[in-house]
Formats: sequence, structure tokens, C-alpha cells
Amino acid sequence: MIRISDKSLCCGCTACATACPAQCIVMRRDREGFDYPVANPDLCIGCGKCEKVCPMLNPPAASAPVEVLAARSGEHLAGSSSGGVFPELAKSVIEDGGVVFGAVFESDHKVAHAEASELSGIEPMRGSKYAQSDLYSAFEDVNQYLTDGKKVLFTGTPCQVAGLNNYLGSNTEGLMTVDFACHGVPSPGLWEKYVKALEARSGGRIRSLSFRDKSRSWRHYCFRHDDVSVEYVDDPYMALFVQDMSLRPSCYKCPFRAGRKASDLTLADLWSVAEAAPAFNDDRGASAVFVNTAKGKALVHSVSMQSVAVSSEAAMRDNGGYSDPAAVPERREEFFKGVHSASDLIAYMKGFVVRRPLHQRIYRKVRRFLSDIKKRIVR
Repeated sequence: MIRISDKSLCCGCTACATACPAQCIVMRRDREGFDYPVANPDLCIGCGKCEKVCPMLNPPAASAPVEVLAARSGEHLAGSSSGGVFPELAKSVIEDGGVVFGAVFESDHKVAHAEASELSGIEPMRGSKYAQSDLYSAFEDVNQYLTDGKKVLFTGTPCQVAGLNNYLGSNTEGLMTVDFACHGVPSPGLWEKYVKALEARSGGRIRSLSFRDKSRSWRHYCFRHDDVSVEYVDDPYMALFVQDMSLRPSCYKCPFRAGRKASDLTLADLWSVAEAAPAFNDDRGASAVFVNTAKGKALVHSVSMQSVAVSSEAAMRDNGGYSDPAAVPERREEFFKGVHSASDLIAYMKGFVVRRPLHQRIYRKVRRFLSDIKKRIVR
């Protein structure tokens, strides 16, 4: 029976709760805003399935990628966080009669997994979502579609993909999975509080959100809500995410790094684009695609997009989410202890952001100003 005594050993993937035949496990949110499984010992039948499907207890073995590509889709580039690869993959599966699962913003901007069997359903799945998603019944739904002979594309965090694979067991013939170079997952509870704080400060309901608005720059993307847009380092939620303050405890001991992938494909930003794929170096975004399986290779080469082979070393450069887990920030425990009692959450969060030196801040502002002028001249 699953007993979470060390929270760093649970990634919250829900595989254990979904696999339990006695339905004795429920997911409950803790004070940091993360969901954990809680088992009722009176209902447990001792079958051990919860431990068998747990990806933290049974992580995938490390292996080198089959190949690595620099890739981008001209059709989907503008609305995507990096190179627009995911929409091309999803389009291919849907046009073949399949179903796509991915993270979306719900009406209250909570992040959750949804499914799409039509092309219009792909749009909400595009773009990064920097909060752990609620999977609802996604694992069960994927299993049912596969049992019915449907093709399924599931995209999620590395731990979600590993949990899904463990839950499905051998029922994966029609399944294709995509994860990404994951920096870590921030608290969904914190994100939901932050949205309410933004709405209270602006005096109205937020209509649209983007964690990775790149209309000004891909490299120096902005956090945008409605008409308000600030560079990601100047938004406290994004700054604390980048500085590892708001991550799930398991992210600091993540076993899904350095090639330990359960997915067919891993997507990442190609930050080394100037060296690895200079033809894509126009600050509009480029993706690194780590092809982990033969199934992934067949899928990625079946879609219409620009791509060129690159070295693993170049693709991994500046992609810490691919190789090493984050380190626990010194003030993390202090930060989460005060979140609930903060009278002004946004001001409270700003107090924990590590400010860059003044000369670096000036340099960034000047560089951004010159970039804006250059784009106006080009237009």
C-alpha cells in the first residue's frame, strides 16, 4: 500500500490511485498546494498494484536518444512556445482518426489535461503551462481508447508519461507519448492563488493568459495576461519558478533526467540554435527534438516541418531540465509557510525573488529596447 512519508518520493502522477482495484486511494492537496495519494487501509486488499505502477519506485532505464533534431513548423511557429512541433504531431494523429491528450487552461485558468479528437481541440493545448496539471481520468480514458483500437498521442511531464506507461502495462500498441525537458512543476495551489491575486489587483476577471508570449522575443519571452505583458524575470510567479522556489519536492530528486525517458519523443527549446541550426536563428523559436524510440522516429518524420540533425550535446546546452534536477532553494520552506497568511500575495512573492545585479538588469532593458526598435524597422 502506498504510504507517502517522504514527499520527495511522490511526483503526483495519479497512477497509483487510478490502478487501485479497490479504489482505496484518493488524491489530496497539501498546504503547499500539491496533490498526494492517501490510501484507506480498511479498504486495501494488499494487491501491490499501487507500488508496481509508481514511476518513482519503477523509473525507466537510461538510454541514448535514437537521434536529435532541430525542428520548427512555419505554420505553427507564432503561437507556440518554441518551434511549433507539437501541433504538427497532434495534427497527424487526429487526421489519422486518433485522440490527443494535453494540458489546457480551464475557464478559471486552472491547468488540467483534456482530450481532442478534432483539430480545433489542439489549440488550447499549445504553449507552456507552468503548473502541475490535474489529470482527472486521463489515464483511464487513454486505456479505453487504446483498447478500442484508437491511436492516442499523450503529452505531459516526464513523470506523467512514465506513470501512464506503468499503468497501461502492455496495452501501448497504439500509444505515442511526448514529454519535454522539464524544469520542474510549480504548485498548482500557488498558481490558482496567484491568478486570484492578479484578478483582485486588476479589478476584473482575467480573459487570456500566456506563460511564454514571444511576440517581442523568444529568448526573452514575456508573461502576459490580457493587455499586461512583462518579461518573465519581472513577474514574481515566473521568477520564483525559474529560481526553483515553487517546485514540487520530487522535482529536486527527479529520476527522469539524463536519458531516463519513458516517452517516444522529448521536446525542448533549442537555446543553442545559433551554433546548432543557424538557419533557424531569427528569435522566433526553434525546438530540439530528442527521438527516444523507433515509434517516435516514425512519427516525427511523418509530419511536415523543417528539421536538421544536431548533436545531443548542442541540444542539451542550456537545457538543465534535460540533465540535472534542480537544487532545493535555501528559503523554500520559509516561502511556502507564509503563502497562506500573506495579505498581499504578489508583494509577498516578490520578497523572495533573487534580484539580478543592477548592471545585468540595465543590460537586459537596453537589449530589449534595441530589439523592439529593430523589429519596427524591419516591419
